[in-house]
Amino acid sequence: MYDVHGGNARRGFAFAEFFPTVEREYPRFFEVGQHALDGMHNVTGRAYPNPEPHQRAIINLSMLAGISFVEVITLVGNGLGHGAMRILRSLLETAINIEFLRQKPEAFEDYKAWYHVERFREFEFLRQHVPDVFAMLNPQAVAEAKRKMARVRARFLMRDRNGKSKGLRSSWSALNLDARAVATGFAESYRLINPLASSFVHETMYGMMRHFGANDPHRVEVPPTLRWSKEALSGAHHCMVGVVRTLSQTFGVAPEPTVGVLEREWQYAWTEPRQAQPEGQAQPERG
Repeated sequence: MYDVHGGNARRGFAFAEFFPTVEREYPRFFEVGQHALDGMHNVTGRAYPNPEPHQRAIINLSMLAGISFVEVITLVGNGLGHGAMRILRSLLETAINIEFLRQKPEAFEDYKAWYHVERFREFEFLRQHVPDVFAMLNPQAVAEAKRKMARVRARFLMRDRNGKSKGLRSSWSALNLDARAVATGFAESYRLINPLASSFVHETMYGMMRHFGANDPHRVEVPPTLRWSKEALSGAHHCMVGVVRTLSQTFGVAPEPTVGVLEREWQYAWTEPRQAQPEGQAQPERG
């Protein structure tokens, strides 16, 4: 078993005993945060006769977003907010892509065809770097991957002003993520979340220094800690509300709770000032 503190004093994974500390720090989130997940399940769990291909993708991507939301909460609850920020970066991109596919259903063809690019690249990597594993692959599967890559290659080629090929683009979409964020109304979220979260994903010098503790500015702080927990939880909560909004608009249904309620609950959890409540007094109605 891994002992994050070192030595033999403690054996086991993570820090479940830290969760009450997080709950005390963000009581409003733990009062209402589950509702965003409920709203997602309320829409994805319904039966839709003959959904369009892009709508099927939206359902499944939304469910993956919900899983990422739970992963963020789990990491924060164990005092691993830095790791939660990495998951938040993935959740943000998923939320943006879901709304992009809703607005531009025709983009699903690129999203779907990119599968063949990634599959071909995986086989090529094995062929070049792990030949023993490559030799175990079904030759028919390898040949099929080559054929389908050849079929979709032109779709993803970049060209200069003279029409000369500049190679394959780096993503299924011709628009970069920042441009997709602007197109889908996530521009502010992207500006706030992406630089922070990406620094943890790539562990740049700037990102590494964000791990340093206040007691020792030259050494990574040992978890559990509340650092970066608010950013991770509030950002993930915000993205999840956006996912439910996209689902509602995609299928023309009102989730339960409604998007309006979820938006007000996000404000309640993260922007409204806390007020001391007399013991036994209920919180104000937000629905």
